[in-house]
Amino acid sequence: MRRILAIMLTLVMLASCIAAFPLNAQAFDNDVKSGVVAIVFYLKGAGLYITDGSQYQQIQQIGDTEFSGGTGFFIGEEKENPQYIVTNEHVVDSYIKVGEGKSFLTPLGTTYQNYPVYLGAESSELRVYYDKNDYETAFVDSYGDSEKVDIAVIKIQKPTTKRHALVLQTPTDDMVGSTVYTVGFPGNADNQFTSVNKYGIEDATVHKGVINKFVVSEGVGVKRIAVDATIQHGNSGGPLVNEEGNVLGINTNIISNKPYDNQVEADYYAINTSELKDFLGKNSIKYMDAETSKKGGLEPWLLIVIIGGAVVLLGIAAVIIILSLKRKRDKNGNLVNAPAPAYTPQAAPSAPMNYGATTAPTPTKGIARSQSAQHAGKAFYITGKPTVIGRNTTDCAIAYEMGTPGVSGKHCTLSYDGLLEQFTLTDIGSSFGTYLGNGTKLTPNVPIKLNAGDSFYVGDKANVITLEVEK
Repeated sequence: MRRILAIMLTLVMLASCIAAFPLNAQAFDNDVKSGVVAIVFYLKGAGLYITDGSQYQQIQQIGDTEFSGGTGFFIGEEKENPQYIVTNEHVVDSYIKVGEGKSFLTPLGTTYQNYPVYLGAESSELRVYYDKNDYETAFVDSYGDSEKVDIAVIKIQKPTTKRHALVLQTPTDDMVGSTVYTVGFPGNADNQFTSVNKYGIEDATVHKGVINKFVVSEGVGVKRIAVDATIQHGNSGGPLVNEEGNVLGINTNIISNKPYDNQVEADYYAINTSELKDFLGKNSIKYMDAETSKKGGLEPWLLIVIIGGAVVLLGIAAVIIILSLKRKRDKNGNLVNAPAPAYTPQAAPSAPMNYGATTAPTPTKGIARSQSAQHAGKAFYITGKPTVIGRNTTDCAIAYEMGTPGVSGKHCTLSYDGLLEQFTLTDIGSSFGTYLGNGTKLTPNVPIKLNAGDSFYVGDKANVITLEVEK
């Protein structure tokens, strides 16, 4: 009797646990991936050219290729096929600057035989990929300033059934410390001529972390979310989501510092969804809002049915157990006429198999680390697109404060070739000059090649910048 009571008590405890357990599992909502896509700036008939100022000569034929890109996510109204995609402005910036599909020639900031090198293409496309060989073209509907509100919305030709819209939610202060996830396609943005191999739903990469704090960008006043969930190159424009799958922000920035040997610290930032909602409102673009849309969870009546069904099943199991305990046993306690246990042959362990694999070389990432007191060792990622250095905060990615001795409004540019692992530094007619670490002054508008470990200073020795490479 005591045995039966113990079994019944265990069943009651199991039923209680089922009733108390939240049916919304606290984990990443994989359905989010079905709202995310890769965005690629694609070139047709591309090539590299040099010029003496009067005519252009092709030095390398590239053909059709992916040039740059990032991640985006669909938005739209509930129960309707989506057509609009949110991303960062800097993901589509190159496409916008070269004329949105027109033929173009644009400087790369490098030289060949002392001649400036240009990238040219017969035409270009902005592609939205659903899978490796499944894409459609899009156009830029609206965009902000990448140095301020780094948001863009692109639009495909017609609504799609291949993805669904995600729900936006404005984060609140009590969410600090809560779990979030970054979602995207790392490896295909901000690096020239590099891309991931697949763009399917299952190829999206997810990183888990928490919200560290809410911040406002100094000077421009943009609301951002500081997280410790990794944001990689290529995640730009992807969603930052909570465990319910609602979008809290747009993955945008990484700032890294290296204060000690062999220790890299990184801070990751997403644009707060409140900024996105303002942007969409100004451009009359509709979206689903978590405050007005129901998403996730189960209806109360369905919850009662599931719990009630679980209790009934447990009751049936209890009856079966009780009846089995009443089966006739012999003097040794064994069941009478009990069937012999089945024999299951054990399969021989198979030998481990090794599969060979080859991977394409991955371009490295260039880093410029400013040692000036006002930057305090801040690291800036450098790409093939020339980074302007100076005092003009509108045009300079590495900006010095007004009145900094020796620094012009637009002082010099710095670019990086991830395949050659080489930097290119060019003084662009500064008033006080750009100097290598050994004191050599650069000739204005003549590019100089530099490597990791080299340094230079902008006008004054207090404005030293060191160069690094991240594998």
